[in-house]
Amino acid sequence: MKNKKEKQKKLQWHPAFCSALRLELLEDAENLEFTDEFQLTEKPLQIDCTVVKVKKNCKIKNEIGKIFRKHNIFEYKSPKDELNIDTFYKAVAYACLYKVLPNHVDEILAEEITITLIRDRKPVKLLGELEKSGYECQKETAGIYYVYDVMFPVQIIASSELDTDMHVQLKALTNHLEESLMRQYLLQVSTFEGREKNLADIVLQVIVNSNMEKVLEWKGSERIMCEALRVLMADELNEERMEGQREGRVEGQREGQIRAYASLVQDGIITVETGAEKAGMSVDDFTKEMKLAGYVIPAV
Repeated sequence: MKNKKEKQKKLQWHPAFCSALRLELLEDAENLEFTDEFQLTEKPLQIDCTVVKVKKNCKIKNEIGKIFRKHNIFEYKSPKDELNIDTFYKAVAYACLYKVLPNHVDEILAEEITITLIRDRKPVKLLGELEKSGYECQKETAGIYYVYDVMFPVQIIASSELDTDMHVQLKALTNHLEESLMRQYLLQVSTFEGREKNLADIVLQVIVNSNMEKVLEWKGSERIMCEALRVLMADELNEERMEGQREGRVEGQREGQIRAYASLVQDGIITVETGAEKAGMSVDDFTKEMKLAGYVIPAV
């Protein structure tokens, strides 16, 4: 079993952000075209995400899209990364390269490009440095700050300050998640199906793994985790059930369920007690089955 530090290093924050952004702007999806890791040059030089308005004059309902023009560039920083003055200038440089990328001169107009910098916490130092450099920074609404006098319209988003009801997808993408926010997030994603559910799965994996210790310590965390895992592990659990069905044995289906819950216990995602309860077994019987199947029971 890999240690916690190794797991933290492998968390895929950027794909989770791109998925969360799609869900954040779900209401406007028909008017937007997303590209993850937009490659600017032949060498590795990529924008985290671009969002293109496919209908020029459409109004974006989500308030983070109020600034949008046709081409909208996003630079995302994970909770452990710093959003600093170099990030700002890098994003401006990316926007300039994006503008000159097409084959035809002025095919992308400068006035059709915007920049969004986003991190979970407010970049106080960056805002201060921008003002010292002569840029005007103003709070547009909760968690959204506009930067004026730049060659492109720029907004800086502190996702932790965003309104929870309006922006639960981006707000939940943090490593200091609160219990109430986790509940609200799960309530929303439980209604998703198809492509939206797949996007939510990507976000949920990062949310759960980056907040594992806290989630397991919360009062009533068993119920929260089971709901999270219902979303997170739906495909895996269904695969185990289908395997049992293909074998034509009820025992196979049952064994598949036990293996799925045993795997979650071994990885420290749920407790032995929860695994036993979900499998409909006593703790003693469940641990015996785990041992027989070769799973390791974590030490308490």
